[in-house]
Amino acid sequence: MMAAAILVVGFIGMIEAITLASGMMDHARRQTLANQILNHEIEALRLQSWTGIAALPTSSTSLGAAYAGGTTYYVGDTCTYNGAWYRCIQRGAGQTPSAGSAYWSVDTPPYSNAFTTSTSGVALGATYTLSRTVSDVFSGSVREITFTVTWVVTTSRRDSFGNPLQFTYRRASSAWYGKYGLNLTYQRS
Repeated sequence: MMAAAILVVGFIGMIEAITLASGMMDHARRQTLANQILNHEIEALRLQSWTGIAALPTSSTSLGAAYAGGTTYYVGDTCTYNGAWYRCIQRGAGQTPSAGSAYWSVDTPPYSNAFTTSTSGVALGATYTLSRTVSDVFSGSVREITFTVTWVVTTSRRDSFGNPLQFTYRRASSAWYGKYGLNLTYQRS
């Protein structure tokens, strides 16, 4: 009987360890995905001309969201429309995304499944958002562009009111784009 009690305690400890390790692996997977999203967007912007980078607004822009008709889209912006992903190739407002458009190209990013919600409203165990902030470092010759990925994880644990606990995480990467090709990048969490 004593041996059975020791085994039960041991098994409970192993189950807790496996649960903890599984949670840590999920968190690491989400951080890796956030890094991939940031790197993809920085590299996609590196392919743009200085004219396109200089035209970006000095404000925060949400990327990867559903197309909004009254929004002005700039070169490099992404949106979803009728289940497809599009990347803006020419600045415009009110130009509905479509294949073969002069304003949009079909561009499904490798991380698109992170933004696609399932029937429960959660993809990959978290809800991801991507934003871009642009600022002038040296007027007319260097711009700092910061991409920020935010993800919210809803757990099965409950608070004292019975609501599921939610945790918000954020990762950001900044890149400097120069008129004459000087490009630098750094990442912060």
